Amino acid sequence: MRESRVLGSGGHEARKLTVKLYAKGVIEKSSRGAGSESTQYYRRSAGQFIYSKLDFLNGAFGLVPAELDGYESTLDLPAFDLLPDVDARWLLYFVSREEFYRSQLGLANGGRKARRVNPKDLLQIAIPVPGIMEQQAIADALDLAWKIARDDEAQLRSLRIEKSALMQQLLTGKRRVCLPAATEAVAC
Repeated sequence: MRESRVLGSGGHEARKLTVKLYAKGVIEKSSRGAGSESTQYYRRSAGQFIYSKLDFLNGAFGLVPAELDGYESTLDLPAFDLLPDVDARWLLYFVSREEFYRSQLGLANGGRKARRVNPKDLLQIAIPVPGIMEQQAIADALDLAWKIARDDEAQLRSLRIEKSALMQQLLTGKRRVCLPAATEAVAC
């Protein structure tokens, strides 16, 4: 991994990106006004590994998506070009495990609320990297597991909505329950 420092624009004109906590992705930063003209931004490219120095210990890692290619960040969100023998998805899965990033507490410099992890320190972490084919197989398996989990969560959300609608109809009398004639309840 090599840190990328391709110069971008000043903060007043940069299209900015940010990294969400707990490896939840890299997104366009919503601008709350123009940035400082004197702040230097750096161009980020699709596929780069990026993290937040300030929120490293909260899992703020991601991969720059294709739709944010060319967007920019300051050096507080350093980005890295990966070597050909490292699968970006595998790396992201590896570092986004809570047991990994929490165990790096000693790397953080600064006060209790502003602990930053510098790129040089990150690059010193020894990571046991399997061969590229194994990395890809692991990443493929984890991608599939996440897809199944997302699909199941979507189905669960739909069932909860359906249950709420059914409860609303049954409990307000808009819909009646039909019971077999053998029971004491009134049949429909």
